[in-house]
This record gives sequence, C-alpha cells and structure tokens, in this order.
Amino acid sequence: MTLILVLAAASSVALAQDLGLEDDLEPIESESVRRFRELTDPEAKTDPSRKNQRPPFEFYRTQVAPFDVLTYFKPNHWTTLTQELQANLADYEGRLRTAPIPLRNMPRAVAFRREARLPEGESMRLSWPAFLPHESRTLDIELARPGAIRPDDSTQAQLLPMMPHQMLCVVLSNDPASFDIWKRYQALVPATTDLGDQQQVERSSYYRLVIPQEAGKPNLPTHPLTWTTISHVLWDGFDPSELDVGQQRALIDWLHWGGQLIISGGATSTLALLADSESFLAPYLPAEPSADSTTLTENDLQALARHYPPPVWKIERLEDPQGDWTLPGMRPPSRSATPNSRYGPIEPIDLPADRPLLLSGLAPLADDVQWITDDEGRRFGIERRVGRGRILSLAFDPKEAPLLRWKGYDTFVRRVIFRRPEDRWNPADPNALFVLPGPDLSWYRLLGRDLEPEATQPRRTVFASPEPFTPRGLGLDEPIDAALPSDPVAAWLDTAKLPSLARQGLVAASGIEVPGAPFVLRVILAYLVALVPLNWLLCRYVLRRRELAWVIVPLLAFGFAVAVERAAAIDTGYNRACDEINVLELQPGYPRAHLSRFAVLYSTGRESFSISYPGEPSALALPLNANLSIRGEQTIASTWQSSPEPSLLEFRVEPRSLAMVRAEQMLDLRSGLFLQRSAEGLETIINPTELNLRDAVLVDVGSESTGGQNRYTPIGAISAGSSVALPADRPSFSEVPQLPDDSAEERPDWINVQGFLDELCAYRWERPEDAGELRLVAWTDELMPGQNLEPSVDRHRGLTLVVAHLRYGPPPSPNGPWYTTVRPGPMLQTRTSAESDRP
Repeated sequence: MTLILVLAAASSVALAQDLGLEDDLEPIESESVRRFRELTDPEAKTDPSRKNQRPPFEFYRTQVAPFDVLTYFKPNHWTTLTQELQANLADYEGRLRTAPIPLRNMPRAVAFRREARLPEGESMRLSWPAFLPHESRTLDIELARPGAIRPDDSTQAQLLPMMPHQMLCVVLSNDPASFDIWKRYQALVPATTDLGDQQQVERSSYYRLVIPQEAGKPNLPTHPLTWTTISHVLWDGFDPSELDVGQQRALIDWLHWGGQLIISGGATSTLALLADSESFLAPYLPAEPSADSTTLTENDLQALARHYPPPVWKIERLEDPQGDWTLPGMRPPSRSATPNSRYGPIEPIDLPADRPLLLSGLAPLADDVQWITDDEGRRFGIERRVGRGRILSLAFDPKEAPLLRWKGYDTFVRRVIFRRPEDRWNPADPNALFVLPGPDLSWYRLLGRDLEPEATQPRRTVFASPEPFTPRGLGLDEPIDAALPSDPVAAWLDTAKLPSLARQGLVAASGIEVPGAPFVLRVILAYLVALVPLNWLLCRYVLRRRELAWVIVPLLAFGFAVAVERAAAIDTGYNRACDEINVLELQPGYPRAHLSRFAVLYSTGRESFSISYPGEPSALALPLNANLSIRGEQTIASTWQSSPEPSLLEFRVEPRSLAMVRAEQMLDLRSGLFLQRSAEGLETIINPTELNLRDAVLVDVGSESTGGQNRYTPIGAISAGSSVALPADRPSFSEVPQLPDDSAEERPDWINVQGFLDELCAYRWERPEDAGELRLVAWTDELMPGQNLEPSVDRHRGLTLVVAHLRYGPPPSPNGPWYTTVRPGPMLQTRTSAESDRP
C-alpha cells in the first residue's frame, strides 16, 4: 500500500512538471506522517514552516478534580472539570462548554461553560464546575465562539461513575505512593466483600485514595461546593504554601461542614509550618510541636497491639486459611479465630531494637482538644472539632514500616484515622454482602441537601451490640448493584426535604394553578367535537351549505384559542413575579455561611430570564423540578456560565406558567453567631451579623443528657448586633414550640413559616459526631443579597430561614459502640488536656 502511494505521488509530480506547474505545488502531508516525523525528528515540531500543518486546536487530557488521571465522578454532584488544550494558528477567544446535559425527571437540559482565551501555541488548563446527574460514560466538550451555530472543535471525555456510598480520601504527601498499601485494608473495603471478585471490590469499596501524580501539585478544586465527595484529607509532610488561596479557602469551608483532616507526625511532619502564625490552618489546629518527644520500644507498644486485633474478611474463609482469597501481601487469619469473630488473634508490633517508634511532642493550642492515648496514658495524637468536622494531629509517622507490617494497623486506621463505624454481617448468612451507606462514611453535611435526602434503602440504625440483624444487601449470586446502598451525602436532589418543602410552599403561595393534563385533554376533546360533528351538522342542516364548513374551521380554531387563553388567564396585577425562600446555615463563629435559594418565577408572556450572581464566584444554580411538566413536553435548554460572571442563562418561563430555580453559594458575612461563656458559667448568644432574627428557638440535639431526644428552648427575637443571655434555669420542651400569637402581625401571610421551622428544629442524624450539638433556628423577612434577575420582576418577595450551629460535642471516641464491638474494657481512649498530663 505504501509503495502504491509513493508511486502515485511521483506520477503526480511528474505530470505537474510536464504541465509546467511544479512551482505551484505545495507538499501535502497526512497527519500520521507529520506525527511520525515529529517523533523521529524533535526539531521538526518547532519548525515554523510546519505551523500550518498542525490542527487549529489540540485537546489533551480532561481531568475531574481531585483526580489527575482517572475521571471518577459521583452522579448528582457538582464537580470541577479541567481541560488541557492549545490553539495552534492564532490567539483565540471563545467559550469552552459541555453539550447540554438532561436533568432528572424534568424537560430541561443545561450546558456548562466558561470563557476561553487561548494564546497561540501555549498549552492552557481551564477549569469550570459542571453538574452530572446521570451515570454517563462520556461527556462531549466543545470550543465555540459567542453566537456561533457550530463549535470550532470538540472532544469527548471518558468518565467513570462512582457509587453513591463511596467517598474520596485525598493524600497530600511528599511520598504519596507510600499510602498505596492502605488500599488493601479492610478500613477501605467492606469485611463481607468477596476479594476474589474484582468487580465487587471496585464497586463496594468505601474509600478511594486519591494520590497525586506530582507530589507538590495536587489537583484540589478551588470551588468549595465541589468538595462534597471528599471525606478525608491525609496531610503528610506537605508544604501548605503549595496550595493556592482558592484551595486553602475551599479546604477551610470543607472542614467546617464536616471534613476530616489527619496530619501525620514523626520526623517528616510539617506541623511546625502549619502552626506558623501566617498559615491558613493555624487558627484551627489542635496542637503545635513541643520539645517533649519520646521513643517507644516493642514492649511499649504491646498495649496498643492488644486493643487492635487484626480484622478478618469473610468468616467462611477461616475454614481454609491457605486459600488464595487475600489481596496481594496479606496473610489469612489463623484457625484460632472463632467462626463469628470479626477479628483474628492479637499480633505484636514487630519493632527492631535499634529503631524505636518516635512520638513527637504536641502542645495543645486550645482547651477543647482531646488527647488520644492508650490505657497507659501514652499520647498517640490529639484532635479538635472544627465546625462540624475535625482535625487529628498524629504524634507518629503513619508510614512507619513496622506499623505497615502490623496487621492490627488495619483496625487502628479504621477506628482512629477514618473514624469509620464497625462493619456488620449476618452470622446466619455469611455470604450476604453488607455495605455501609454514605452517611456512615463521611461527616460532611449541607443542610439544604441532606435534610432527609432521597434514598431507596431504609435508614441504618445505631447498633450498640453485635446482635444478629437483617443485613443490607442480597446474596452474592444477585447483581452487585442490588446490594449497594444508595443513601447519598450532600447530593443535589430535588426530592430532598427542603427543596420539596420550598416547592410546595412557593407553588401554593403564587396563587397560580397551572392547567394540568386533564384540562388539556378536555380542551382537545371539545375542539374535536366542535370541529367535526357540530361543524358539519351546522352547515348541513342549519345553513344548508356544506362547503361553508371549510370557512368555519379557521374561525373555530381562533375562537378556541381565545377561549382557552381566557380560561387559563389569571389577573395577578403584575407581568413578572418572583417568590423566594433562602436557607442560611452557619457554623460556630465562622464568618462564611452556606446559602441555599429556592425561587419560583411567573410571567404572563414567554420570557427568557438571566439569573446572575455578580461578585459571587462560589454561586451555583440549576432549574428546580416544579412537578408541573407534562409527559412528552419539549426539552428546554439553558446554560450555566461560571465565568466571567456566574449566571444561569436562557432560563425560559412559559406564558402564565411557573418555573423554579435552585441556587447555592458560600456567603461572606462579617461574623457568624457564637456562644460566649462568662466566668460564672452563664452563656450568651452573640449576633454580630446584620440579620434581625425572629422567633428563635435553641435546639439541644439528642444526647445522654436529654435522654436521646431533642430539647427546645424559645428565645424570641435577636436583633442585628445584639446579644441574648441564656438563664441557667431556662425552660425547655420536648416538642417544637409554636410561633407566639403576639407576633402574628409580623409573620408573612403568603407562606407557612412554622412548617419550615418545625423541620429545621426537629431533625437529628443520630450519629456519634452529632451528639452534644446546640443550634439556633430562626427566620428573618430579609432576602440575602447577591442574586440579580434580568428582566426585572414587578414583585419580589421572600424570607430567609437561619440555622446557626452554635456548638458541637467533642469528637466521638473510637472506643464507642459505633466503632467497635470487640469486648468491654479499655481501648484507645480520648481524654481532655485537663484530664491527662502524662507525656
């Protein structure tokens, strides 16, 4: 074939020479030939004469943060996309966008785009947020100029969907590959997983370790609301200056809403850099380095080994300890393990005599820290709550070779580092697969999304003892998807509690009843009856001119159109209107808040709205399913633009109809609400914000002191910049207090505020990290600024519901029944700094 092509080219050149056209010939080269020459001759790639032979645009890899290579994403979550590309022929100004992505259960689709400015010949990395609601395997990405009908170029990214329960653990380390061995631990994989089935291991695993390709350049997203799939960050010898300002702020936001940060100790620790006064993490750290470091010998570690026995996998495997069922590098448990045991025999930590384990000295930085010790008081770490999340600072290097060889380290990693609940299985059916749901694997919560989100499996209850139970899951002979929990964490679902309440309240408050399918069907039937039999009978027997039926048809159609328009018309007194409910969630003393917006738009004519958020780079918005669409309705396409200004464009509202939109953002406040305790022990709620709070209720979340039930204390009004002292003998109730009658004139008459307050007061997630929480629930008739509508509306009304978390309890002990069911007695304890002074 090659010989034929060469002969053809030679004959063409000869013919051109015969015709005298050889001066007009330009060498024509195929793409494959060009690429082969560039590989064999590097100078050919930089040859200016070859410029016009390169394609106008070149697309390189597509990334999904925080991954470098793998493109894992979780459906129903916002994610940060990054596209590497290059313009070869000239500078380019256009837009990088996805193809329109259909939303769930509504006739709407949204494309996600950002501006793209590409200098000629320079490779660029452009990032922008996108929402992926389906388990798609591919994503079309286009490059187009404004107003162009067709894109200038495009590429197709390959995607890998994650299961709803799976979470990510990001490793920030100078030697991230050393954590590869953790992928073999039961801390990351359910104990009932069949390790011989790689597909089951892949789809049932709890955590995916995200290990950057380049140690100093992690692909962490800068948008705080795209961290929802990350549950833990392992910080091991990483320089904090390697993170840019956006990544630092996003990490702090993530911590306050439930992220867990684990900082390693030992010789390679960077705790001193993190504790520096200029470090972004310094105000939140539990401790700083001190000079009282110590070393531990093998004998010193036996107390630790006794309380962390090695876990076993499937209990029926114990009958064949030599079977090939373990992961590479793992040994089967001993026959001495009992059939129903979750743990094998205790194994000592094999520590060389000349290499003792170094425990770094830690000096606490606050009074609310918890020491992590063994039963002899040796300090292995210290931790502190940061908002809903926590920071754990270890006193040792988690990569120490003796620890990695110790099989009980798997149990230590699960309980202490991941703080993950104990696995369960059914002794009567050891083949049953049991997988913990997502809310058990992550502390991260966003109230606007996680207040009773949609799930196809029943909620899991607290197991205080290893009693038999009905396992979540089916036998291994069933499809793997049927055995996996679908409980989401921070998923963007329109069926969650708050979006559903907002939808019901706003549709009812609009006073507009959109004609449904029965109305349309009746109109069509009436038109057909009038068009055919009545029209023919009128012309045949009354007018006695059958040919007039053709003249009456257009008149009849016009008359029905006018009649339907009048029947569906509602005199509202305005052409365009917007009703809106905001939910503002604050963490203790933190100046940034999470804001959820739910809005309904009405228009007398067909309008395309632009909903923008100037100066709010964290804003996200999508159409909200109003449950008013008719099957078969044409899909309406909109665009979410992340830059230069976050905007939802081309959001169409049909004539005399309702359309709903949902938005979120991280809002900067002057300060958050907080509790202040006096020397006498009295507490005061300080409100330094500009919010005038009404009908405030203090909620003491169920704990041992409240008998496991929420207690409610009416507070009343808290004006902006004021404070309210809480009396020590304040009355509290077991039921949510109703709004007082004397404030009836101040309540909005267009929405039921009490229904929202009941839900925000009464919820509790019944997990150890929620015990001891104290929150304030209130409302204000002021809408939060930052959202612009174009064209403007004639009426815009709304209110803001405020949920301020004032205090959380200490981090739950890894010794609790949620994390272990081994046997009673001392495990790894947590002690306050005042309870233990032993180094």
